[in-house]
Amino acid sequence: MESEHFAERMKRILLMEPLYRLGRRQFGQKGEQSYSGMELGLLALLFFFEQMLDGKREAGIRNLALFLQQQTQGCLFPVEKGEEAYEQLARDIVGVFRPQTGRRNEQVFFDWEQGREVRARYSYLKADRADIHANEQYYVLDEQGLELIFATKEYFSEYQLSINQLILRKQLEKGQFVLALRQIEEMRLDVETLRNRMDRIRQEIHRNIVSQETLEHYRRIVADFNQRLKSEEDAFTELQTFVRDTKERIRSNPQADPERRAYTNIQAVERHLAHVHALHRELLKAGIDLGTSALAAAEEALYFTGVDSFNYEQEITSRMFASPLPLTAARRLVEPFLPLQACELWSPLTIFLPQRLEKLERESRQEAFPEIDDTEVHGEKLQNVQEHYAAIVRNLLDFLGLGRKTTLRAFCAMLEEQRSAWCSEKQFYVFWMLLHRQHCLHLNPERIARDSVYARIPAVCPELLSLVVQERPGFVELDGYTISDMDITVTVDGDEKP
Repeated sequence: MESEHFAERMKRILLMEPLYRLGRRQFGQKGEQSYSGMELGLLALLFFFEQMLDGKREAGIRNLALFLQQQTQGCLFPVEKGEEAYEQLARDIVGVFRPQTGRRNEQVFFDWEQGREVRARYSYLKADRADIHANEQYYVLDEQGLELIFATKEYFSEYQLSINQLILRKQLEKGQFVLALRQIEEMRLDVETLRNRMDRIRQEIHRNIVSQETLEHYRRIVADFNQRLKSEEDAFTELQTFVRDTKERIRSNPQADPERRAYTNIQAVERHLAHVHALHRELLKAGIDLGTSALAAAEEALYFTGVDSFNYEQEITSRMFASPLPLTAARRLVEPFLPLQACELWSPLTIFLPQRLEKLERESRQEAFPEIDDTEVHGEKLQNVQEHYAAIVRNLLDFLGLGRKTTLRAFCAMLEEQRSAWCSEKQFYVFWMLLHRQHCLHLNPERIARDSVYARIPAVCPELLSLVVQERPGFVELDGYTISDMDITVTVDGDEKP
């Protein structure tokens, strides 16, 4: 039927309406060429799109104004009005794509297939987060904004994975888990494509580097490729965190999913996404190796090629005797090729010089990092260590109260007054040194084994989610023990955003 999917086609046509609305405005100084707002609107969308691809989340009015001023080379407004005028221009463009009324862009058309009037709503930009101190609101492209960008150009294959990551995030936010599985499969194919491209670059490096200019060219290619992989790696990490939070939210609310279909689908999404992420992580490691060992080997081969092709008779000897050179110039010419031989001599008279006598220390200091000996943590001793560590964390939470950050020095000062016996126990310091090595301890009961020294902490402190320890300058000295001061940060139930 000729009118089939009429409404969908009309919605795609009206997707461009904000650009045509901006096209009716003209910008430019008096007496000079004027520029249409359509091009400036598309530049703004491309700016937000590039920020999303690079993983940058600080795209606001001021950043957009600076970008437009650089792209137009400041030719739209007089110099004395430059910054303010471009900032107002950026605010006007954002206002077209995201009306200040809070409502979406809306277009009305008549659907001849259904025989009724249809209202199409579009959301091109959405608020991401705000910087209260800088008084700045940041924006990201919404679903229709991405569709508008994709409708203007077929993007290169190296950007396809980043684009699929953005689309997958939108599908997960809408709960379209079946479509998300298809999108993850496309991402797997994109990873394979990137792997083939990396293999091709590796072969070209070994075959085509014959000059320093070629080496620099491939070095820039590899650097751009690795930068893109790192940005995609960050996006994979955010996606996995989002999927994990979504799964926990669905599992904790069984009434919203009585047949457990959504939970089964999100589990499948998590497994497939973890598989693709693992493949991409291997690709990232290969890219780093390509930027180090492969390019270093090519540079070394280029160096020895130059050494082998260097003709000493022609470049040095003929130059010295064919045309007389001043003595200083001749010395500088041959100096790099005539290094003086270094000769080390030892005089027997050195034994009659004054000798410095040092007292040999018989005490042996333990420099190794303390470890938990397996022979010490079995049976009753393991239970004692677990109870002791849980008591330390319980006292830490009681000391913090409503706070979330403190230092080891402040905590030990409190213990000196209330529990001075702890300050003379070795296990107290071993606990903090083990946490310092682990840096972040996630207290999920499902992840902590029963024979772990941290096994009792979730039961004694059920509200505690994680414990982060980071070294800071200074030392804490108590009862003959010395330990580095540390910043302690805790996360309890209710701190994390839903």
